[in-house]
Amino acid sequence: MTTTAAAGAPAASGLYTRYALGVLTLVALINFLDRQIIAILAEPIKRDLNLTDSEVGLTAGLSFALMYTTLSIPVAWLADRWHRPRIIATAIAVWSAMTILCGMAQTFTQLFLARVGVGVGEAGSGPATHSLIADYFPPETRAGAFGWYAIGIPLGAFLAYAAGGWVVDHFSWREAFMLAGVPGLIVALIVAFTLKEPRRSTAHTAPEPGALGPALRELARKPTYWHLCAAATLVAFVAYGFAAFYAAFFVRIHGMSYGQLGLSLGLVVGLAGALGAWSGGQLADRFRTRSVAATLLVPASAIVICAPLFAGALYVPDKWVALALVAAPTFAATFYYGPTFATVQGLARPQTRAMAVAVFIFISSLIGMGVGPVFAGWMSDQFSDAAVREAVGQGFAEACGAAVRADICASAEASGLRLSILILSLFNLWAAVHFMLAARTIKRDLLT
Repeated sequence: MTTTAAAGAPAASGLYTRYALGVLTLVALINFLDRQIIAILAEPIKRDLNLTDSEVGLTAGLSFALMYTTLSIPVAWLADRWHRPRIIATAIAVWSAMTILCGMAQTFTQLFLARVGVGVGEAGSGPATHSLIADYFPPETRAGAFGWYAIGIPLGAFLAYAAGGWVVDHFSWREAFMLAGVPGLIVALIVAFTLKEPRRSTAHTAPEPGALGPALRELARKPTYWHLCAAATLVAFVAYGFAAFYAAFFVRIHGMSYGQLGLSLGLVVGLAGALGAWSGGQLADRFRTRSVAATLLVPASAIVICAPLFAGALYVPDKWVALALVAAPTFAATFYYGPTFATVQGLARPQTRAMAVAVFIFISSLIGMGVGPVFAGWMSDQFSDAAVREAVGQGFAEACGAAVRADICASAEASGLRLSILILSLFNLWAAVHFMLAARTIKRDLLT
């Protein structure tokens, strides 16, 4: 078991820690490339495998989140005891191989199980990576470090949408999955052979680090942590629910091709998400010297300000204006990352940091990532069914299965998805409330 004498201090020179942060940002990029590429491929997968929107939501969200969340806690236990770069490298190799297998799926069940495998791999990355960053960087620059790390998330999404859209236009969704999985195998080798473990010893000497019980007892007394869990869960609920149907929305509502949509959406999501992640971390570090509460009030304000722009993106008739407005919820969805995860690290002792992140990821991912896309898909199916039933007196499955009224069915799918996403977006306002509540108790609960 790992001693923690060196925890919380940089492991090496400033040059090395910047290199390590760059590599970990690349890990985040590959992580989200393989996680989110299904979003741009969802519509052709739906047509090819004859899926419902609910089944699309299951493959995009719940299948991944099941093992991703379940394994995050035991992997965090291991990360508090063992060589974290090796854990991360193994995780990358597993999720990359499973992404390749997604491209070989012939049925809903096979695709679902392959996505479960992607979640198994990605469960090994989060807690170990967060714990490493906290050990590489001191508290006064930690939010900025997490902000830089989070830039990999929208950049990975950009590659998923832009490259995935191009590949599906010129080849098929199967080749897109296979090509997305290959780079991770190379990054796994870089992590394994170039990243250092900053702990002074990896000898098993004490039973406490990483234990779930001590971590929960420590965090139970800190309402800031649980409000942040709730806020992150709700932000993820909206972000992943919308992301699962990005392509479907613009294809159904605006008639865009996958290649055109992939590049355009990738640029919007990549730039807005990267700006949100970077500025959120930088502002949090700046405000921390004046008022730690302000570090959480700022993301709350960003979410509230972006809410009407989100609604506007769903109803403006021009596709380019709609794409531009999508930048607002994307910015808000990454802006909170730096301040939130830096705060989580500051709420826990070095011995329980990885476990604190694991519990956080378990809650936010199981509900946000797992249920968000399913909720959006289920609502879309219900609204589509109601629209078709009102028009022709039959449900969607009966009327549209025979493709007799293709125009009515297409219109119902478009309007049903739009209304589903609008309702989904309202959960962001609930998230803002929890950020504000966390700001009220952060000064009392923070350790570093």
